[in-house]
Amino acid sequence: MKKIACLMGACYSLFSCKPPIYSYVPATMNTTAYSRAGEGQFGFMFGSPGIAAKGGVAITRNISVNAWGATLPSGNDDYGSREAEFSLGIQTNPNHNNGVTSFYLGMSTGSNEKKRTELDGNFYRTFLQIQRSAIDKPLGSARLDAQFGLRVNYISYEGNRGDLPFNDYRWYYEPYFGINVGGKNVRFELLQGIAFKNTGEWNHGLRIFPYFGHIGMLVKIRKHREAVSQGKSPW
Repeated sequence: MKKIACLMGACYSLFSCKPPIYSYVPATMNTTAYSRAGEGQFGFMFGSPGIAAKGGVAITRNISVNAWGATLPSGNDDYGSREAEFSLGIQTNPNHNNGVTSFYLGMSTGSNEKKRTELDGNFYRTFLQIQRSAIDKPLGSARLDAQFGLRVNYISYEGNRGDLPFNDYRWYYEPYFGINVGGKNVRFELLQGIAFKNTGEWNHGLRIFPYFGHIGMLVKIRKHREAVSQGKSPW
């Protein structure tokens, strides 16, 4: 447990180091893919968004609702932010290898500040996320989820930098990959990705930090599939 705590602390420090040139640090993402209707998932994480929590539930086998929220307190002259995200997910039925393709449509809202550059503002972000996942794959006595995907974002920022207004809107794109490893319903989670804007916009407008990532724990809440199929109590 002590080694895990040290690892989480080291990753938090690494992910939270933001060069002063950047004015927005991308949120990590909710990569939930579900194995059945009625399944719920929730988790907590540390990383580029600071301290975050997420959750979701599969309303049907193919439709889910998901939420995510994070806060990164600012120091004396550092970057700080708050952001909340909501999405509707649609996924295919798991194939014979427990693989699914998911689509998420959502939006987020938040605010940030950077005292060093006298930046503060509010932002709104809409996004479309496409993801391929493998769910509950055996890994010896453990279980593994793996996912990779792409999120396309449109962000609108309204604020001030010093005494001048600082308003901008941008498209940016985020390829990513992640794994969840652990027991049947409780797993260690790692996600990493990069963020980039359109060619020719790298040094213009809203400066977006080019990397994001987190580590955390994920908990799945679900009935026992085999027990239900045999008409037995799932408990």
